[in-house]
Amino acid sequence: MEILCRELAGYRVTSSPLLPDFRLEGLFAEVTSITIIKENARRRVIYLQTPTNGYFLKLSLLTRRKDRWRHFLLPYRKWAEWRNLHRLQKVRIPAAKPLAKGHRKGSHGGAFFLLTEQVPGATLKFDSNQDAFIVGQYLSFLHSRGVYHGDLNRNNIILTPQGRLCLIDVQELVFLPRIPQRLRVHNLGRILFNFYSRSDPEQWAWELLKGYNKDAPKLLNASAVIKAAERHQQWRYRSRSKRCCKNSTEFVIVKSDDWKGYKRKTFRWSPMDLRQALEKGQPLKGTHVISYRGVCIKKHPRRRFHADRCLISWKMSRALEVRGIAVPCSLGYFVINNISCFITELLVDRYHLNTYLSSLSEGKVKRRALKKLALWLRNFHDSNVWQRDFKSSNILCQNGDYFMVDLDGVRIRRLSEHNKINNLAQLNASVSNAISIKDRLRFYHYYSADFQPTRQRRRAVYRKVWDITKTKNTKIYDLDFAELIESQIKVGPNNRI
Repeated sequence: MEILCRELAGYRVTSSPLLPDFRLEGLFAEVTSITIIKENARRRVIYLQTPTNGYFLKLSLLTRRKDRWRHFLLPYRKWAEWRNLHRLQKVRIPAAKPLAKGHRKGSHGGAFFLLTEQVPGATLKFDSNQDAFIVGQYLSFLHSRGVYHGDLNRNNIILTPQGRLCLIDVQELVFLPRIPQRLRVHNLGRILFNFYSRSDPEQWAWELLKGYNKDAPKLLNASAVIKAAERHQQWRYRSRSKRCCKNSTEFVIVKSDDWKGYKRKTFRWSPMDLRQALEKGQPLKGTHVISYRGVCIKKHPRRRFHADRCLISWKMSRALEVRGIAVPCSLGYFVINNISCFITELLVDRYHLNTYLSSLSEGKVKRRALKKLALWLRNFHDSNVWQRDFKSSNILCQNGDYFMVDLDGVRIRRLSEHNKINNLAQLNASVSNAISIKDRLRFYHYYSADFQPTRQRRRAVYRKVWDITKTKNTKIYDLDFAELIESQIKVGPNNRI
């Protein structure tokens, strides 16, 4: 507590007009415990506990140059939450009570803080449709008062013991004389976006709209809200993916005379370690993929007018990671001596997909593995991820889980039906005769279970897949069409899956 008092001693403190007699020194004298809720280079959130109540101290440090420029060019941003909390109190919308603010100017950019009283209660669990109805009604109430919250999520709404909903963290809140329908849909889409992980998000969306439209002057369309939620999801994917090329909580930019690139903060290699790895690494796939001390290194010489395949792999690894698609954990991307290197963890006890599937002899185990692979590929395509070289040698298996490797051929884009069929054909052509025709038909049955195509549609897809498969070099994967068909004839004509 003494350290915090000394740190805030140089601040110019202003009490809230709601409590003009409030003194920061008096509060600190009553504090019994301190808990740091969040801490990074830019911000600290500290919880202060007294015998009667709790308080939150949000301390912001303007240490980065872009933060100082942002607050210099947009000075109103510094105290936006302070003003919003007072205005919410004025219009009688339940919110956290502001107590004091303070700021300090210094040679290293200065700092400022905001002190609020803890709101008794807990965040909504949002585990029932009744919660969705309540949130819809509450959002309709905010919009009717001209309040637009640009960062409304489950952590910003508290349910008090009296059954009232209360707002906290109102930095992105704006008061408007009239909220247009586009912003209403945007707000509802952001709420719905947080619940895509639920088992039944569509029913949750209907209950949310039902609560919102109960008192709203103009009804909103469910399809428009769902599309807004999908846009929020895509924006989140893009934002999280780009962090691998910025200084962030997980990643850091590396730039020196010896090397340059990006890496995870937990990866501790030096340029000397990388040089030793390039010299002493054991080959895994030709000479351009090597292993060394528990990591896998993909290396390519940099060439003018050629894409950097290692940089593409680094970006795609992060893009797949944020979409929930399993890949070996990426550790860093570096350029050293005009050689680009992409470093990932080395999977222990790994097998290539063809080797793994060919080793399965028990029927139930093989069907379980095929179903898991089919659902994994379905998730791959549903996330608009396309691998132009989708063959079994680019899929690793570890303890029954599948990992995509060789990521320089991965693209994030809208997939046509031809793209999906082409991926199915590439996979079909790169597994051995150990996977029978019936197993291959069963795989597509698992893959298409969600949209349930007709028999004619399934047969049309089968023909296209096999037509493309016949154009591939299948010998290297121990796939022979004549033997495959002969083995199916010996089993019998029963093609029931």
